[in-house]
Amino acid sequence: MVSLIVTDAKHKPLRAVDDYMLDLAYGSDENSFKLTCLPQPEAGALIIIDGTEYGGLVTVRNTDGSVEGPTWHGLLSRRILQPDTGRDYLTVSGAAGDVLNMLFKRIGLDALFTASARHAVTIGSYSFDRYTDAYTGIRKMLAANNAKLRLIWADGRVNAYALPAEHYGDSIDSDLLEFKASLDSQPVNHLIGLGTGELKDRAVVHWYADVNGNVSQTQSLTGLAERQAVYDYSNAKPDELNTETRKKLIELQSQGGVEVTITDNTLSMDIGDTVTGRDNRLGITLTVPVAKKVVKSSGGILSVDYECGTASGDTTSLSGSAESNGSTGSGGSGAYYADGVTITMRNNTFSAVVTPSRVDDVEKTAKDAYTLASNYSAEIGKAQQDSIAAIAAAAMNVASITTATPLSASRNGQAVHITATEATAEGSGLMSAADKRKLDGLDTYALPAATIATLGGVRPDGSTITVNEDGVITAHATSTGNGILFPVGYVVMNTTGSDPANDFGGVWEERPSLGAHMWERTG
Repeated sequence: MVSLIVTDAKHKPLRAVDDYMLDLAYGSDENSFKLTCLPQPEAGALIIIDGTEYGGLVTVRNTDGSVEGPTWHGLLSRRILQPDTGRDYLTVSGAAGDVLNMLFKRIGLDALFTASARHAVTIGSYSFDRYTDAYTGIRKMLAANNAKLRLIWADGRVNAYALPAEHYGDSIDSDLLEFKASLDSQPVNHLIGLGTGELKDRAVVHWYADVNGNVSQTQSLTGLAERQAVYDYSNAKPDELNTETRKKLIELQSQGGVEVTITDNTLSMDIGDTVTGRDNRLGITLTVPVAKKVVKSSGGILSVDYECGTASGDTTSLSGSAESNGSTGSGGSGAYYADGVTITMRNNTFSAVVTPSRVDDVEKTAKDAYTLASNYSAEIGKAQQDSIAAIAAAAMNVASITTATPLSASRNGQAVHITATEATAEGSGLMSAADKRKLDGLDTYALPAATIATLGGVRPDGSTITVNEDGVITAHATSTGNGILFPVGYVVMNTTGSDPANDFGGVWEERPSLGAHMWERTG
């Protein structure tokens, strides 16, 4: 019996569950699971079978009590590997463990994923496809170095391992492998690559394969031995188109199809391993990669099924895309693929097998789109009618328009023109732009205090100013000591003999006197 561990939303283990139903798949597609158990796990929880590759993150809770979400592989597939700013590609090299840890940190999953620095696999300089998902990118990077990815839950984290890819078929009992196979003796040997541009200006390259599957730009197979196909790599520039067309033709060699059933429940293979099947009667030997693992558990009993990909080089796509929004034009002879869940090619005929659920999804989407379009159409029609009615009402009800000076109005059908008169010295009106500029340009300032030498305003300090009815201004100011200020001609007497200028300012002259000192202000 295999127990399932369920955590809370903070990834703290809550319980081990023995009674559950699990359907989980990862590899070439799906990378998701569906689980039914009690109590229902909360959103954000992890579900784990410890020490295995089977687990994931709960993101969907259903009313039937089940939950769904991405597997560990699905979490990687939800993140995108992007080139650095100003760079065409993200390029890595070094020990596989170091590279994996760098990638996990780059995509923000280093808190959950970790890789040991001790790996036998070393990554040579590798450039990822632009904006590829992390799971696909990592698998392709490791495959280019004859390695595979294994994800194991241990010690509270997803441990990633880069391991040498293994081959099965020669080393195990052939009775454990059941397969149906077909081998195409005439794979595509002339591939026409179409890139950026339109019509006669479109980039075109030609690559050829010889009878042994060697690829070059020299043609050796012609006539009935020639088999052509078009590789539509939209918007690729000549250099990139040349490289990608060559790679695609290499993939197309040794085309065939295979269905493999593995009857040994003790056999454990990983995505990226290969399996060889033989039919001695027909002399057919096919080697195919393990493309998908399907894990199911009911009542604590776990079963694992493997889905193997088509034979090496079997056509899965004859189209590509280099980042741009250009068209995907077509040309030449040969074959193109239709989109579907499963695509196969036999004798230049391409077919797509679409699952019923996918058809139902498309049908529902189409119906929803039709309903939405119909609703919008009805709303647009109503809006048009309302607009016509409003115009008619305006034309009928607005018979005349009156204005007041300085505005005037005139009507021409449904159009009303309103004009304004500018103000003048003789009449009222709106201010002109020129007058407004003049007004804004007036200086605001204060007149200086008037003196004998300076014209200016009056600015008495500590004085009393009186304006008479006839407009005459009189003032009585105090001296600097706030005492009385004597005008010229006034006489002051004191017994001290001190000059009154010391107290009252001005110019004073002493006059003869029989008693006290007498002073006259002369200035």
